[in-house]
Amino acid sequence: MKEKRYNYENFNPKTELSWIDYSGLLDVEVDFVSELGRIELSIEEILKLTKGSIIDLKKPAGGDIESYINGHLLGKGEVIVSDKNLAVRINEILDPNTVLDNFAEEKR
Repeated sequence: MKEKRYNYENFNPKTELSWIDYSGLLDVEVDFVSELGRIELSIEEILKLTKGSIIDLKKPAGGDIESYINGHLLGKGEVIVSDKNLAVRINEILDPNTVLDNFAEEKR
């Protein structure tokens, strides 16, 4: 079966995918994670941590953070404050084909 690929630049889901019923998927929950940074620490460094310790994530302040859905990259964004809570503004998002390809690879 040949897989159908879409050009999402002018993609309109109401006309392009009107034959697909997504109603059974709309309430499926996924894990959304935004990562400020990641660094490796030795056990010795971890044991030296105390209240007030600062861990440098080696990432510039104001830089993009990565966002993941079920462990797969979704896009990049920035940390903002919304109603006194931290939030993520998505600035860059992968095209749907790439996101679906990432999920398909996981199932193989």
